[in-house]
Amino acid sequence: MTRYETLLSLGDSLIKLIGKNIIPVHVLDWKVYYEAYLKETETLQKTNGKIKKTRAAGNVADNYKISERNMFKIIAFMEEV
Repeated sequence: MTRYETLLSLGDSLIKLIGKNIIPVHVLDWKVYYEAYLKETETLQKTNGKIKKTRAAGNVADNYKISERNMFKIIAFMEEV
């Protein structure tokens, strides 16, 4: 189970844990960025026929005005088991 799947399984408890300062607030931002990345990879796969992860990460980084390096860090964090 990846960290992203774990965060999804928490459901409403995630907000409570953030409110109690058990989970840092930036993890919620990272979840939003990662979900945008997943949508972008799906879109690029439909239009190009293959997954273009680097391009998807770059597009999301541009949309949210974060660095590509930070986006790749977020992807690695969320996909870690």
